[in-house]
Amino acid sequence: MKLTKRAWAVILAAVLSSALWSCDNKKSSQSGAAEESSSAITETTSETAAASQENTEAAATTSSSASTAESTTLTTSAGTTTTSAAETTAPAATEAPQAPTKAVKKGYDSSFEAAKAYYNAYLTGNADAVYDMLCEEEIEAYHSYLRSTDLLEGKNPQVVFKRSNVINAIKQSIQAIHDIMKEKSDVAPDKWTVSLTEDLLRTTGDNELADFNKTLNTGFTAAADCGYVYYKDGNDDHSFIGNGCAFVELDGRWYLSYTTIMNAELITYLDIF
Repeated sequence: MKLTKRAWAVILAAVLSSALWSCDNKKSSQSGAAEESSSAITETTSETAAASQENTEAAATTSSSASTAESTTLTTSAGTTTTSAAETTAPAATEAPQAPTKAVKKGYDSSFEAAKAYYNAYLTGNADAVYDMLCEEEIEAYHSYLRSTDLLEGKNPQVVFKRSNVINAIKQSIQAIHDIMKEKSDVAPDKWTVSLTEDLLRTTGDNELADFNKTLNTGFTAAADCGYVYYKDGNDDHSFIGNGCAFVELDGRWYLSYTTIMNAELITYLDIF
């Protein structure tokens, strides 16, 4: 018998409950190579060595002073110019090498900075920005974990949870938040704020983090989840509890936790079966 999405979410949450933390503040109604310059002038240079030895009068002829005038003929579109070999030829101008393009640095300096970016993306409706906050290592670990279970009934997690599907789920989650805003106020969603402060981020305990890493076979060095965050439009009567989130640290950078947002927020919007 196939499970409903709600039942599937409950089972998955139960299986991971010993290792995963989730924010329980979710309201039930919400969810170049650089191109070398080709502008250098093409010059066709032909060197002709003409040894010219003049027959002068015997009184002026000496074998040691017989001079050979070498000339170089430079052909350009303007004409032909002959210069003495003794003249110094200016070196051709070379372009300074371009600095390599730096890779975009992913992650954030702190969990608080990551949280601010997360809620700002929800306010502005930027689902792609939310997805780009995720850690690739955790995505792969989560998919590997699901492959070791029968929760997907043999389906490939990389197909079920492919980027386009997850982004679509994020869009639906964002829309659910915006719909609540529209019910409560005429203020545009991007004009709302959230009651986010640094002390709302709870650091995950060492044992809890160790269990999380053991379950997913990951090596996160720290984690934090967010307390109750309210969406606000300036009128306290319109405020409502926001969606949950958590963050993980890897190599000194903080990322939105894929496992947490999937189980706490997005699983409802995914068409798994």
